[in-house]
Amino acid sequence: MDIRLIDPADRDALRQVHELFELIRATETPELASVAEQQYARSLEHPPPDSECRCYTAVEDGAVLGLMWLYLPFKENAHYAEVELAVHPAHRRRGVGTALHDRLLELARDEARSELVVMARAAVEGGPSRPDTGAKFLEKRGFTAALNEIDRSLRLADIDPEVEERLWQEAVAAAEDYELVSWIGRCPEEYLEGLGRIDSMIFAEIPLGDVDLRPRTVDAAFIRTREDRAEANGNAMIRTIAVTKGGKEVVANTLIYAHEGQADVDQAITIVDPAHRGHRLGLLVKLANLRELREHFGHVTTVWTGNADDNANMVAINDLLGYRPVDARVSYKRRLES
Repeated sequence: MDIRLIDPADRDALRQVHELFELIRATETPELASVAEQQYARSLEHPPPDSECRCYTAVEDGAVLGLMWLYLPFKENAHYAEVELAVHPAHRRRGVGTALHDRLLELARDEARSELVVMARAAVEGGPSRPDTGAKFLEKRGFTAALNEIDRSLRLADIDPEVEERLWQEAVAAAEDYELVSWIGRCPEEYLEGLGRIDSMIFAEIPLGDVDLRPRTVDAAFIRTREDRAEANGNAMIRTIAVTKGGKEVVANTLIYAHEGQADVDQAITIVDPAHRGHRLGLLVKLANLRELREHFGHVTTVWTGNADDNANMVAINDLLGYRPVDARVSYKRRLES
């Protein structure tokens, strides 16, 4: 069995990567949205700003038995690596996962990474069953659960118009000193600095459990690189911000990624400046952004989001909007000695 680094230009290898991910999804997590085949090549070719993505496959007799998807941030979080390990259901308990794990440790030491985080799925109350093989595999190798994020979905057709209007009016009344600005695509120049300021707060403000992700500086160059990546990946960025009335200070921000040709979209971060909380701005920007989504992307049926299970404020907002838990992404952490 060989472990090979995938060249983003090797479309045949990436087709096999897509097929394995889809097989596992259909077998173990069929409720989750599928990922289009082209997204794998695009993610390798256009990683998030100041980072690198790699894919390694475990191959035997020309068949992909398992894979490792590796995310390596630089700059503020150059100590960290985030990983997804996957093994073909028919080839488990044959050493494939162990070989990928051992290669991961080698890579982490080569890249001077001291914290490894590997994702595993888990069931939540009222949700579908999930296998525990991934969790047991990681725990056996010294990983411990560090962060529990609940994935939720919202079917747009299930939103009650009367409830939505009531929430909108309540939020508008509570936010009388603020204005909303929405756009699709690139950030208008006048809001660039403010968007960077509030996005720089994210890792300091959201619950991260025992995961050591450090605050990063989001400047104009970072934002423009992120927008370039979204365009290259075929993703539309639907964003709503709240600003102080009569001013340009950005005090709340939310974002949805719509994927080319897909009916499922991803709700990304929503953040409110701590100095401006208590005015229902989180609810207001999310409601406004859902209106933008429905107006401009009529083919979309479902919105997906994820929040730490102890992020009480955002969980409460998502419950009001009608999001329902599906399962959990558990971040399993292992520290490596330098």
